[in-house]
Amino acid sequence: MASAPAQFLSSPKPAFQAAMDGSKPRFQAMCRTLLYRVLNIRGMLVHHEVVRLSSLKMKRATCRYAIEARMTRVPHRPVAAIALAIFCATVSVAQSATNESNLPVVFLDSTNQIVSERKVSSTLTLQEPKHPEATNRLTGIARIHGGVSQAYAKKSYGITLDAPISLLGMRKSAHWLLNAAYIDRSLMRHKLAYDLFRSLSASNAPRFAVASRFVEVRLNGKYNGVYLLMERVDGQLFGFHPFKSNDTVHACIYKAVDHSANFNQPGHAGYEQRQPDALTYAYWAPLDRFDKFVSTSSDSQFFNPTNGIAGRLDLDNAIDFHLLVLLTRNIDGITKNFIIARDAPSAGPIKPKFFFAPWDYDGTFGRNWDATPVPPSGWLSNHLFDRLMSNGAYREKFAARWRQLRDGPFSANKVQAVIDSNVATLGPAVQRNARRWPTTQGGYPDNIDFAEDVREMKSWIEARIKWLDQEILKSH
Repeated sequence: MASAPAQFLSSPKPAFQAAMDGSKPRFQAMCRTLLYRVLNIRGMLVHHEVVRLSSLKMKRATCRYAIEARMTRVPHRPVAAIALAIFCATVSVAQSATNESNLPVVFLDSTNQIVSERKVSSTLTLQEPKHPEATNRLTGIARIHGGVSQAYAKKSYGITLDAPISLLGMRKSAHWLLNAAYIDRSLMRHKLAYDLFRSLSASNAPRFAVASRFVEVRLNGKYNGVYLLMERVDGQLFGFHPFKSNDTVHACIYKAVDHSANFNQPGHAGYEQRQPDALTYAYWAPLDRFDKFVSTSSDSQFFNPTNGIAGRLDLDNAIDFHLLVLLTRNIDGITKNFIIARDAPSAGPIKPKFFFAPWDYDGTFGRNWDATPVPPSGWLSNHLFDRLMSNGAYREKFAARWRQLRDGPFSANKVQAVIDSNVATLGPAVQRNARRWPTTQGGYPDNIDFAEDVREMKSWIEARIKWLDQEILKSH
């Protein structure tokens, strides 16, 4: 029996069988069932109490020594053998769960099945591939996230932690999204679009979009594929003034959720209020006034240099946002699926203006929201942008900005370089995701794989930029 510990460390099942020799059959069966259950669990979160320590090897050696010592004293040696086997299996599973991944691994566990109708108590642990230590077990709640995407087999998850924390270098927050990108075979369209928009920022003119990181997810112990860990769109992202109930004017964030959000009618049909919290404080007046002005003002009122649209909307931001929609051909993101926001006023003569932030870009770069192919031609607009583009001075400014961007971050070479960088970051995780979620199954309109989708994206963006050159610059 002296060699049993070493056997367990290298091959626990045969060593376990040796330890069972001479035991009563009923006891053998009970112990064997217990061990096999342990060994068959993949991604067990017992590693939270082991792997997060600064030295996994030191912890493993210490436990091994303790169990070996105990085995020499305990009369029921099979019991000690089981303890050692459980430990070895748990540590090896925890190591393999991370060692096999080139991406950070998110372990998401819930007390009950995560659903969309209610929030479920959950824990989250994050571990990076080259660091054995992990975050502490973070407690919070989770629910299935999304609208149409809830029908897909691979679900997205919204997570609210009990306390804010910075994850993978992103801003400190309690609110996170694990985006499944199921319909996007490239796994990167969201990140590609958001990072492109963020790259347009200047020191005095930020372009807000959520930060994100590729991760792999183990859901309740089972591998669930590649996800995009994303920040939430909120006032913290924009640096807004916090809500104070005794103020009369507040920062506000609205999300366009259906095609009524076209700026062609008064009111706020087609929007959801995101800030202030709609459950505690309805605050539609700023958006109602803006929509009424855009939809009903005369041209002379609309372009009035004193109190017209330029005093209500950040026009430079609007141009960049419109160009992002056009570059990506986000068909589902021009009359819905965008964020419009405005800060609360500060002391002083400068009044805050509305601005746009992108959201929901999985149906872009040559694919629609349902992954059907779309050609590289086609203009996209809404009533607000139609009115702006009717003005010659605005069109000149729009065309000048396009020239600047298409020779910089929106050039085919730059966009393709970002795509290649994402491909390198994803690495072999792509194959693991494909085994978990084959693109030959589900609601896909065709059977292309990751590599084919990436090739099509890179070819499509070249054709799209050529078309936009002709359309935007044809009269300039």
